[in-house]
Amino acid sequence: MSGWTEEGLARAWRALARQEAAEDWRFVHLTDMGAVSVEAGCHFPLGREALIVSFPGSWPVNPARLPEGKGFDVSCIEGQSVFTGKTAIALVRRPEGSPDIFAIMVVDVLRTLDTAANSAGRDVMETFLERVREWQAFMARTHRPLSSDAQIGLLGELWMLRLLTDTSLGAGALDCWQGPLRAAQDFHVRDGAIEVKSTVRTGSFLARINSIEQLDGDREPNFLCAFRFEENTDGISLVDLVTELRERFGLAGVQRGFEALLMVMGYLDEHAALYGRTLTLKDARAFRAEGDMPRLTRAALPAAIRSAAYLLDLDALEAPSIGLSELINEFGLD
Repeated sequence: MSGWTEEGLARAWRALARQEAAEDWRFVHLTDMGAVSVEAGCHFPLGREALIVSFPGSWPVNPARLPEGKGFDVSCIEGQSVFTGKTAIALVRRPEGSPDIFAIMVVDVLRTLDTAANSAGRDVMETFLERVREWQAFMARTHRPLSSDAQIGLLGELWMLRLLTDTSLGAGALDCWQGPLRAAQDFHVRDGAIEVKSTVRTGSFLARINSIEQLDGDREPNFLCAFRFEENTDGISLVDLVTELRERFGLAGVQRGFEALLMVMGYLDEHAALYGRTLTLKDARAFRAEGDMPRLTRAALPAAIRSAAYLLDLDALEAPSIGLSELINEFGLD
């Protein structure tokens, strides 16, 4: 399931929309996750994109339990023979909702479903609905300007994204940027991962590790990359970097996807005047999350600890680090 992308879903929806339909719905099966079935759908007459997740057993669902908000609707599908004996819940893009944001949300929901379906003791439906509620909250909130820390964090991720586009990946590096999709690490490069931490502070580089899986996932190699920036009038601003990447992805025909990811990260052009601070990269180090590198690992923790976040002092690490060119080489890129 992890192989699905926004573009792959968009192709499925376009194919459904091109089919003449006398009925309200058209469906195509995407995958099964244990007893849970997943379909892409198209709701007519407007041809609205949809994701349908069906759970075994048929029982009435209280509409009050279903999330509601902006951007998309959540409803139960009834009267469709393909879902006989099942409880089918549909996420349907509203006409005013962004198709790109909807596709990003669907990929994230599918990833969450896949994880829940493969985890013992988790209620898959409740996990699904909880993730949908989180997205509804995101779409309904008033978007405030990014905080100073959030600006630096986004700058670091975009710096890495630009670095990856300079490799043989080219514009395909955009598919590697998984941070906006709430993946455990910011970038998934081939079978490996890169988590980016950035700071402008002097003194100890304290990196917040947001989950156990961030440095103890199933991707290999897994690197923690630390960027230290400093203010410099000859440097680059967040707005400058966004503009540069827009041009690159625009030439490759994937700018809409980039814009959607920026929006998910909270970057809006209406706040651009606040993001004019210019910075240069003072130092970059990458640590491989393996062996004796200090970190929490699932194997070393009691089973009762389900999640954890912690601060890691990167300047106190005795683990060896490598530079950016060596990091790129670790993934077989040129």
